[in-house]
Amino acid sequence: MSNIVVIMQTDTDQIGKAVIIKWPHVLILKRSMQLEKFPGEWDLAGGHTIEGEDPLDGVLREVWEETGLVLSNPEKLYSDGRETYYKVIVNSEQEVRLSNEHEEYVYATPDEIESYELPDKYLKAIRYALKDILA
Repeated sequence: MSNIVVIMQTDTDQIGKAVIIKWPHVLILKRSMQLEKFPGEWDLAGGHTIEGEDPLDGVLREVWEETGLVLSNPEKLYSDGRETYYKVIVNSEQEVRLSNEHEEYVYATPDEIESYELPDKYLKAIRYALKDILA
C-alpha cells in the first residue's frame, strides 16, 4: 500500500499578471462563469504567488496552469499595490490549453482590446507593454 502525501500550499496576497504578446496580438482570457470572484470577466493570465515562491516563478507557474504556455524571458513592467505586471513576447506556436478557471481566450489586436471590457488596470498594463512596440 502506498502513502500519498498532500502538501498544502498557501497563497499570498501578491499577484503576478502577464501581458502575453504574439505580435500583433495580446492574449486575454475570459474567466469561467463558475468562479466565485469576477465570473465572466476578461482577464490577463496569472494569479497569486504561493508562500515562499519567487514572484517571477509564481507568474510563470500561474500562466502555465491557466494556459499551458511555457514562457521565457518575461520582462517586469511595474508593480501597482499587490499586483506585478510582466510582458512576454511569444514567438512559438504553442497552443493555449485553458484550465477550468477560464472558458475562452482571444488573441486580440491593440485596436480590438478596448471592445473586450477588460478592467482598467489590465488595459493600463497592456498599453504600457505595447508602448515601445506601437511607437
